[in-house]
Amino acid sequence: MKILSLISLLALTISAIAKPVVDVTKIAGKSKVQVEKILGVPTQTSKTKYGEKCSYKKGDTEIVFINGLADWITVEDIDDVPFNKKAITSVGLEESHPVKTTDWELRWENLQGFRSISLFKGKSMSDYIYIKVKTK
Repeated sequence: MKILSLISLLALTISAIAKPVVDVTKIAGKSKVQVEKILGVPTQTSKTKYGEKCSYKKGDTEIVFINGLADWITVEDIDDVPFNKKAITSVGLEESHPVKTTDWELRWENLQGFRSISLFKGKSMSDYIYIKVKTK
């Protein structure tokens, strides 16, 4: 029975990585209307000094639209994704070596046209990923 549980856990982990929770390559730099076609209508919106901030149910995603375009993207629904360089595939990015590695953060810069990508660790797996598309 323990072997079956381990196999099930492994299958869940592989499927979580194989299929993106949210494919950020399809929403980065897009307008709110374009993002809604992919993520649905926001569950919450607010104004910030940088632009409109919208929360979406899919992937427990939050986006700050700077100059009307999806620029700062946070995806929180990655709690089942192992904390390693492969984790960025869970948001539609290609696996790559991070430029910064600590016990709690992996960071990539200038990867696939994104300014920066930061993956943060939770208790044992990944917690969330924060992406800056263009704006610092």
